[in-house]
Order: sequence, then structure tokens, then C-alpha cells
Amino acid sequence: MAYFGNNQQRGELQELFADLNDLNFEKKKEAIKKVIAYMTVGKDVSQLFQSVIKCLEFQDIEMKKLIYLYIVNYSRQKPDDAIMVIQNFRKDVRKSENPLVRALAIRTFGCLRVPKLNEYLIEPLKDCIQDDDPYVRKTAVLCVPKVFEVSPELCPALLELLQKLLEKESNALVLANLIQSMREIEVVNGKQLILMNPKIIQKLLLAIDECMEWGQIFILDYLATYDPVESKQAEIIIERTLPRLSHINPTVTFCAVKLILKYLDHLDNGDLVKNLCKKISPSLISLLSWNQPEIQYTILRNISLILQKFPILFENEVKVFFCSFNEPYYIKYEKLDIMVRICDSKNFNQVLNELMIYLNEADPHFVRKTIKSIGKIAIMYDKALSEAVQILVEFAKNVQQANEPVQELFIQMQILYRKNRNLYKTNDSLKILFNILEYANEPEAKSACAWIVGEFAEFIPKSVDKMKEYIDNFLIEDRLVQLQLLTSGVKLYIKYPSLCSALIQQLINSAKDSFNPDVRDRTYIYWRLLSTDPEIVKNLVCSVPANSSQFQKDIRLWETKDLIIALENMGSISNLFHKLPNQLYKNIKIRNNHQQEAKIYKADEKQDIPQKEQEIKKEDQNQQIQQQPKQDFDLLNFDEPVSKSNNNKIDVYDLI
Repeated sequence: MAYFGNNQQRGELQELFADLNDLNFEKKKEAIKKVIAYMTVGKDVSQLFQSVIKCLEFQDIEMKKLIYLYIVNYSRQKPDDAIMVIQNFRKDVRKSENPLVRALAIRTFGCLRVPKLNEYLIEPLKDCIQDDDPYVRKTAVLCVPKVFEVSPELCPALLELLQKLLEKESNALVLANLIQSMREIEVVNGKQLILMNPKIIQKLLLAIDECMEWGQIFILDYLATYDPVESKQAEIIIERTLPRLSHINPTVTFCAVKLILKYLDHLDNGDLVKNLCKKISPSLISLLSWNQPEIQYTILRNISLILQKFPILFENEVKVFFCSFNEPYYIKYEKLDIMVRICDSKNFNQVLNELMIYLNEADPHFVRKTIKSIGKIAIMYDKALSEAVQILVEFAKNVQQANEPVQELFIQMQILYRKNRNLYKTNDSLKILFNILEYANEPEAKSACAWIVGEFAEFIPKSVDKMKEYIDNFLIEDRLVQLQLLTSGVKLYIKYPSLCSALIQQLINSAKDSFNPDVRDRTYIYWRLLSTDPEIVKNLVCSVPANSSQFQKDIRLWETKDLIIALENMGSISNLFHKLPNQLYKNIKIRNNHQQEAKIYKADEKQDIPQKEQEIKKEDQNQQIQQQPKQDFDLLNFDEPVSKSNNNKIDVYDLI
């Protein structure tokens, strides 16, 4: 059976071979169609390469398209045979009167991607770049990046021709594709190739009105990388771009937004900047009205990036980002992040009320993110602290099991207590949290619970018993939990020396033999300090910070230089991942940007806040210097220390 099967396949190839060499044109055409059909389903028909090439002598466009498709597919397997096609390509490029044939030949030649063939392509490609027909010029222009990718050393002359064509070209379609081709080469090469001047800029602005949607995208995208020479030039370009903000295509609209946002830094008129921001925000909001969640997600990811530099854009549009019940959760997650960025001292009540509704959602991960967002808002605005704690305490009253939201609840309550210690009085929050401490099962949540027990031990009736439960399981806990248990245990010992003498003995005995060096080092340091002078430990461990300036209120994701680069690449795939292009693709080189600081466009706020924070930090440092004891001793010396006479002090060395 195998013999007859092979014979049947051999018979098919023989029939195709006979038809391809037949004198009848129709038989040749049908045979080529069968060859392409076999090639499409994965059958190997490379043995017919010579016979297929001979059919290029006919001037039928349909047949040429099929033959060119066959050549592109098998040229890498048979590069030596593909050289035989070069003469036919040159003949089609130079002698054919049909522009479609010339364009088809040069397009196929560029798709071969065989290095040894590229040297034969340069001269025909130069002829096509200077062709009289715009369709042929457009095809030749798109072929240059393909040649540059395989053989960049052959392209300097082609790049000079492209620059000359850019200065002379008047066809909008050719201009748009020319800009895109040169930009692709710039991305790979990392050097600026297009030499812009006012004449070229004016030509590109005129071409925007004549181009189709893809052409407009190419031109707007490139103009967004150009740095205007003066403010007047930036105003002219923005004025010609403003009509694209209401375009039906979302990509065109977004490219226009990208260009205008880039040029705002070059404007001298502050009132004009505010008016442009008012025109940009409705365009971005209209893009969110699309029913396709993929487009919404793309716009939201880029809005999250835009808000890091332009918080002023959506200061009065927070309701637009409220979540709907039927939206995908990946859309809701992005809207949560954007709501936190838009939130300010005027609308935080509105945002917190909306977030309180989200706490009843079914998805535990979304509820956890909501709780984290509430904590961020409370950290940023002191006026929102009490209301945020009330919302979280009401949520804690209904906790009945250990899940993700409960873990985040402990973490955020610890952060809020650290910001303002007096919040423990709000709605019996300490009592409610203490009743659900058993539901903490993540290391960070357990660490937060241990901190709460140690910090507010005097207000929790059974704090010592609870700490003993934690210490009994000390060796099986995570490193983060062990470190916090050490600090909290020392706090309890400072507050209740007589009750916690056995507890501190058990804690140090368990921790001093730990396999983790961080835990061991902290144990010996506390041991040494407690044996020397407990007052030092009290000042270090039980001190209450005078202010909340230690909390990070800046929620930007990017450094200044990275933010500028990310904004220049808005709309790209790298921004969906919130990464730079060179972090996502290895072959991309980023153009050097000499701008060192990104100008942040905020609403009207007082600018003396950083000075106040510096003054507060200086006061804290002075207080710490005054409180620092004058005694100086070696913490790494674990011999019996020489301590001050203190009859009321319990010696930890005697206990252990």
C-alpha cells in the first residue's frame, strides 16, 4: 500500500509538471492554481520550482501574482534557483508598461529576504522610487525597510533617495508611507533619518487632509516625535490637528491627542494650554463610549499614563470612570487606578462613596483592590482619613471567613493607624479588628496584625495572650512575620515588664537560633539593648512619629525621563504593559531625549507644600538628635555589658 500511495503522489507531481510545460496557456494557469492550493495545505511542491518560474514569461497579472507567491514561499529553501528569477524581475520592473506589474515585481522582490539576492535588488528599487506612477513609488518605499532589515550595509544610497523624495513628493499616499518606512528604519537604527524643515512640515499637514485613515495615523504619529522650534510653530501644528479630535476612527483621534499633549510643553500661552486640555478630555471620554472592551482597555491604560503628567485633564470628570456592573473586570481594575489618580481634596467624598458600593462585589480580587484604593486615598488626603476608616470598619463587621479582601483590610488598617494613631478610637475599630485577627493567613496580613497588637497593647484586653499564640508558632512563620513579632514582643515587654518576662524569654530563645540572618541580627540587637538600658529601646520602638511625611503620596509609576519616553510612545503595545519599548523588544533603540524634567500640569494648588515638608523633616531630625542618648556602646559585643544602676530594671540576661 505504501508503494501505491507514493506512486499516486508521484503521479500528481508528474501531471502538474506536464501541465506546467504544456503549450496551452489555460492548462498552465490551472496547473499553477493547483500548485498554490497544494502549497497552502502544506504539501511540498518545491520540485516544480523550475517549471513554475518558466511561466513568468506570460504577462497575465493573475498568473504573475500566483507565481510570485510561490517564489516568496520557496526562495529561502532554494536560494540558488531563486537567482534565476532576478532577470525576470528586472524585466518586469523596467520594461513593463503596466504599473501594477512593476509594483508587484518590486513588492515580491522585497519579500524574498535572502541576503545574497538583495545586491541585485538595489538598482531596480532605485528605479521604482523614482517611477512616474505614485502606486509604484509607494510600493518601492515600503520595500526599503525590508531590505534594511536583512542588508543594512546596502541601504545608504536608498536612504538618500528617500530624503530627496520626501522634499519633492506631492502625493499624500506616498508621503504617508514614506514617513512610516523611514520611521521604521529609525526605530531599528536608533538615529534620526528624516531632516525636517518648515516646507516638509507644511507638506505633511496638507497631506493629512488628503490621506486615508492609515495615512493620517502615520503622519500624526511621526509629527508627535518632532520637537517644534518655537511656540508659534507648535500652535500652527496643533491648530491643523484639532479637527482630528472628532474623527470617527479611534486610532486617528488618539494620535491627535498624543500630538497635542506633546506640543503643550512648547506653548508659552498658559490660557491656551488650559483651553486645549478642555478640548482633549471630551475626545478621550468619547473613545470610552465604544462597546468594544479591548478598545476601552487600551484607552484606559494610556489615560492612566497621561494622568501622571496631566492630572488636570479629568479633574471634573471622575464620574466617567465609575464602574458598571456588566463591565469586564480588567476594565474595572483600570478604572479603579484612574479614580485614585483623579481623586483630589474636592471630590474624595464622591469617590469614597462609590468605592464603598464596590465592597459588595462578588469578585474577591476586585474587592481587595477596592480596599487598597480606599487606603491610597486616605494616605493622600488627611481629610479622608476618618471617612475611609469608617468604611473599612463597616466592612470588617461583616467578615466571616478568611479571604483576599480581609488580608488587604489588615494591611490598610495598619497603614492608616501608622499615619494617625488616634484613629483607633473610630467606631471601636480596634475591638472589631481584634475579633477577626484569626482570619489573617498571608505573611503581610499577619505582620500587620502583629504590629497592631504590639502598638495598641494597652487598649486591647488580651493582647499578651494573643502575642503568646503568635510566638508559639514563631518558627513556622514567614521572615516578615518573624521580624514584626520581634518588634511587637519587645513593645509588649516595655509596656508590661512583669507580665511579659516569660514571653520575651520564649521569643528570644526561638529567634536567636533562627536560620534567617536578619531575624538573628535583630534578636541580638534587641537583646543587647534591653540588657543595657530599656529606655533606649523605648525611644526606638515605642516612639510615635510627629507627622505623616514619611508616607509616599506620589503615585506616579515612572521616573521623569522614562515618563517622557512613555508618553512619546503612547498607543504602542509597550504602553499596554506599562513598559518602555526597549524593555519589551530587544532590537529597538530609544532616541535620546535631552529633556530632564517632565512638566506636570496640575490644577491650581499651592506650590509651597514641598518646602513645608522639608521644614517638618528638619524638625523631626532635630528632635531625634535631642532624644538620642549620649551613651555609646558596641552593639556587636555580646559580653556582659556595663549598665547603669537601675534597681527596678529586669535583666534579660538573667531571664534567659
